[in-house]
Amino acid sequence: MALLGGLVLCGCGAQKRLRIGACDAHRQGAALVTQHVVVYGSRTAPPVITTYYACLRPAGKAVDIGVDELGSVYGSDATTGGFKAAETYVAAQSSTGEADLEVCARYFNTRRCSFAQHWITVVDTKELREVRIPVYASLPVPALVPFPVTLALSPKGAVAWLQNSTAGSNVTTRLQLWATVLIPRGRSSFTAAPAMIDAGSIDPSSVRLEGRTLYWVRDDEQHRQQLH
Repeated sequence: MALLGGLVLCGCGAQKRLRIGACDAHRQGAALVTQHVVVYGSRTAPPVITTYYACLRPAGKAVDIGVDELGSVYGSDATTGGFKAAETYVAAQSSTGEADLEVCARYFNTRRCSFAQHWITVVDTKELREVRIPVYASLPVPALVPFPVTLALSPKGAVAWLQNSTAGSNVTTRLQLWATVLIPRGRSSFTAAPAMIDAGSIDPSSVRLEGRTLYWVRDDEQHRQQLH
């Protein structure tokens, strides 16, 4: 330390830079940030395509969880959104073919159209395991269905969601509650076996998971079921 012309000069070392982990570097502008994870998009243009990734904070590896394309007046043929996190688990909802179905249904009987595809991707960002779970997989004919869906996620390896019932190609207000546990398989995946748990006038705000116990309200009555 020296005094020169009333100024204090310090021979201190250069200030240390705060190191930001590879995952935390994407917090700004991210689609979802929690204590444990970051979900962020990487965009290319043209055409405008956003690939979404999930990673474990602060420096975990990024995992591709879906693609979202800029749509037209008829919507988009590739969507990803509806993100949800539970500790190190992340769920994303994706679809393909919705815009094609919208156009086809406008001019033809929907029975002549191709099905849109909907699914939920669940990733454990800590163990780097993932699975793709079909949604609306049992529709008898193509239908324009509400999507994304109401979803509950548990860090104990379980996911539940609500999807609308259909009558032919028409969507009804009757809701179906589906759920599955996630069983580790190999080094990088889960297995899932979705099953319909209940159907009827289910309150979407009541659907929740605590561990692997599923809770919901139908017709103003509380229900619960242990998932296996």
